Amino acid sequence: MDGPGTGQEGGADAAGSDGGPADGSDGPADSGADCGVDLAGGLLPLMTAVATAMRATAGAGTAALQVPSGSARDAFAHTVYAALDGDASAACALPPSYRLVRLVDPSAGALRVVVEVNAGGQPAPSLYYGTFAAPAAVHSPSRALVVEAPHPLFDTSTELQATDVFAKSGARYLLVAGTHRCADPAASACTGTTTACATSGSVPYRVSDAAHEDGLPFQALHALVSDGDPSLLFLQLHGNSEACPDALVSDCSGAWTAAGPAGVLASALASGGVSVGECGAGFPTTACDLCGTDNVQARYTAGSAAACTAMGAHYGRFVHVEQQLVLRAAPDAGAGGWQPMIDAVNAAFPAQ
Repeated sequence: MDGPGTGQEGGADAAGSDGGPADGSDGPADSGADCGVDLAGGLLPLMTAVATAMRATAGAGTAALQVPSGSARDAFAHTVYAALDGDASAACALPPSYRLVRLVDPSAGALRVVVEVNAGGQPAPSLYYGTFAAPAAVHSPSRALVVEAPHPLFDTSTELQATDVFAKSGARYLLVAGTHRCADPAASACTGTTTACATSGSVPYRVSDAAHEDGLPFQALHALVSDGDPSLLFLQLHGNSEACPDALVSDCSGAWTAAGPAGVLASALASGGVSVGECGAGFPTTACDLCGTDNVQARYTAGSAAACTAMGAHYGRFVHVEQQLVLRAAPDAGAGGWQPMIDAVNAAFPAQ
């Protein structure tokens, strides 16, 4: 693998506007400067406010996403990775709309969050690259796990569910995309089609679809995290309203391995009373064909050198879960809430 951004980089360049500094160096260079913001309250209220701002300004058809050049994408991802790791100078090098937020979450403890907020900590998006978090220090118990939500807004409440799973599992990273998957009208160069953004039939994925576009900072940061610690596993949460079980679980390879992380999570969900489908063992079906084989994050972590267009060869670290609303609705919505997923994650992934 060639590192972050491997694949069809030209697709992002051709898309147009450069959403960030080419050298990633906007902001003061003084390493003694404190460019962070301290906020009271937990991560979930912050993500709820971010989601509200996204819903108002970055919904389907808004073209809100500022698609970066390949160099700006990679510079941003490296800066975020360093800032989450505690590099104070990296926090100062974030693009102007982004800030490093420090907060103490009631479940996760001290966190670093890279997010588009103003100096007062209120959401103020302009680039829409996403929101990213990590513990300020690895604590016990913790899990070698990354939780991702690539389809906020479209996959209802997955951005909030992923946040709560991250906080209550002791996971190492949280990655949440910054717009609705159908925000930008331009087509992705990556393989696959979807009915999600179509009025009828299937159409190519959009460049704003973080799970199916390798030209975005979401993919570049995923690549850095994946390469930076090969012991990390990935849990990517999705939602659907198809004729699928409550949870359709996959490692995105097209085959089923009961002993792998996907199989262990599926077993834990089933033990909690969740109806579970297993991709490669009875699924996909004509009515439920959502097994993630064209997911670019899964492909990258499986070793693909061209994740936009080619499968990987070594699957097992990535778990893709398609969920009915009963599993991802907010806890106060009377539809079950997030606890079944939290319990299954904590049972399936070993604490350290």
